Amino acid sequence: MYPDELTLHEDDGAVARGTILDRANSRIGLTFEELFERFNSMVYGLVYQILGDREEALDVSQEVFLTIYRKMDTFRGESSLKTWIYCIAAHRAANRFRWWNRLRRKGAVSLEEHLSKGPNRETALNLRSEAQSPEEALLLQEERSEIERKLRELPIQQRMAVIMRDIEGLSYEEIAESLNVSLGTVKSRIARGREELKRRFQGTMS
Repeated sequence: MYPDELTLHEDDGAVARGTILDRANSRIGLTFEELFERFNSMVYGLVYQILGDREEALDVSQEVFLTIYRKMDTFRGESSLKTWIYCIAAHRAANRFRWWNRLRRKGAVSLEEHLSKGPNRETALNLRSEAQSPEEALLLQEERSEIERKLRELPIQQRMAVIMRDIEGLSYEEIAESLNVSLGTVKSRIARGREELKRRFQGTMS
């Protein structure tokens, strides 16, 4: 379920107008409010899976929708609306990840340390099991946590490609458009990411 905390900030200088929720783009065919309602869960899900932290994902998701609002007039329909939004969300999440890496290189806390200490850490992967016993639920939670941890160990470009393909279910073509790279690059990143995950899990089990 999408977190209630993500709302439209009407006090922001870029959106502090009473008519913001009535604004429509002729090519999009939606008001900004309708666009937000339709895509907010998708944006949060992708950003959360990349970053692995609830508060970071909320913050970045806010940035994504501010960017979407500011750029609504630039959408030309050359790709699908979904792909256009995925592109903005993926780049914002990647930028946040790189920001944390810069802090780490300067001797500040790393993203991984930040996430491990966060009080709102959640599971990024949507693995489900019916009629779980307490023991099964615990094992599933441990499996989720291990998958999540190993995903975060992948290089950011591989991680994003694997998440968009294997978790979000995007086609190779949609991922290529979203990340603004060639189809071959997408397939290569996914193959290398999957192979690295397999290697890391085999190393854990050996």
